[in-house]
Amino acid sequence: MTDERATLQTVAGLHGLILAWETGDGVIEADYDYGVHLGEAPSQSGVVTLRCTIIADRNCDALLELSALRGIRATLGDTLVADGSPRIEPFGCTYPVALRAGANDLTVEVTLAEVNARFSARLIAPDRSPLATVSEVRPHWHSTTEAVREPIPAGSGVSLWHEWNELCSRPPTMRLAEQSEDGWRAWRERFGERLGELMGPTEPLVAPEPRVISSEQLARAGAPGYRRDRVIFSSEPGSDVPAWLLVPDEPNGAGIVSIHGHGYVHGETVGVTGGDASRDLTDRLNYAYGARYAERGYTVINPDMRNFGARHDDELIRRDSCDLAALRLQQFGVNLIAGQVRDLKASLSVLQGRPEVEAGRVGATGLSYGGRLTMYFAALDERVACAVASGSLNVFRERLTIDSSCAAQFVPGLLALGDTPEVFGLIAQRPLLLELGTRDGTSPEMFAMEAYAQIERIYEAAGVRDRLDLDVFESGHQYHGARAFDWFDRWLLP
Repeated sequence: MTDERATLQTVAGLHGLILAWETGDGVIEADYDYGVHLGEAPSQSGVVTLRCTIIADRNCDALLELSALRGIRATLGDTLVADGSPRIEPFGCTYPVALRAGANDLTVEVTLAEVNARFSARLIAPDRSPLATVSEVRPHWHSTTEAVREPIPAGSGVSLWHEWNELCSRPPTMRLAEQSEDGWRAWRERFGERLGELMGPTEPLVAPEPRVISSEQLARAGAPGYRRDRVIFSSEPGSDVPAWLLVPDEPNGAGIVSIHGHGYVHGETVGVTGGDASRDLTDRLNYAYGARYAERGYTVINPDMRNFGARHDDELIRRDSCDLAALRLQQFGVNLIAGQVRDLKASLSVLQGRPEVEAGRVGATGLSYGGRLTMYFAALDERVACAVASGSLNVFRERLTIDSSCAAQFVPGLLALGDTPEVFGLIAQRPLLLELGTRDGTSPEMFAMEAYAQIERIYEAAGVRDRLDLDVFESGHQYHGARAFDWFDRWLLP
């Protein structure tokens, strides 16, 4: 197949992407059609210099959006656009620029130590729509060709990528349209019902009836103590859920459903580790957030999600066993996410049955896959009074263009209707805090900000903009917690 893209591209519904750059050693092109991997690019003193030329047919204003909130210096012609200093704020990666008719030389210097090595940039109109004034971008992006075959004529539609991109470019059919409280209520009812239909039943099918397996009293130096129980309960016939239940010595009346991510093996989110690798992961990700909430007086339940922890099916030859589990279940019309939400709903019921937890004062939180499950869980269970999702502010349309997506996160059919912003938006009018690390490769900043803008529209329409917040911090994929703990205190404690 031959394919040449000489203009700004719309890829996976994301406008204005620049797909090829000149370096001192030649041209580098985007991988997966939009992300340039800089780890192999030539650099001087840890800085990679990229250049391209934007050809405009007339003078116009535009927005230059870079894939980081710091560490990138950008110059358009003779004008310094970004000096590389931190702009840790929503849309801090977006810069207004003025294009002149003709050639506009864009130079970008990327400090590798401060930026995710998967770099991307785009030019869009001031209203964030496609920039129609650009007629050409140099260097051009070319697809990979195979020398052992005769070239396919240009313009032939032989690649599934084109079908994928065309589907992504269609506007979601159930995005919030009317920016009013009445419009929000109607949208919420319709979209919530449709999401439930796509996902399948999520209500627990049996009473949980928790049983205690073991119990131990714990306390860190200088921190309040708590009891850590290993419990097991049911959510459906034949499906038992192991969990950690943390009961503080001095309960504050509120509860937290703590949800682990992909790295969970032993119980890391409550401080149970199983070796050097597990301890390193816990320290690096600030992973023991469940234990930290217990020290603050919250009664915490931390279930082992399906195919993790004690429920992991150990198939060592598999690349990603939860991905495989999701694909297997899909062949029978069963969605793994629906099962995870069912277990989380049962976990919340166990918490609500505790004498330490008062009605209406339960929150949910998690990192990475735990943040994704926090999104679905809080969207589908209104008993979740407050939520904090970390390391999951991204969009599925972008995630599905890379080779690190997991079927355990997706609901088939969702992208025709909406994306992660719409699911997060179902949490309104309840409080939602989102955490975003500036070097978190799972949530490239410009796509995270795209998602946040849509979530913000929904909260504004619902009349509760003050119940949505964003914690942007200068680090990678981890549970930050700098505002999360106070967020729950603010909304769950009297």
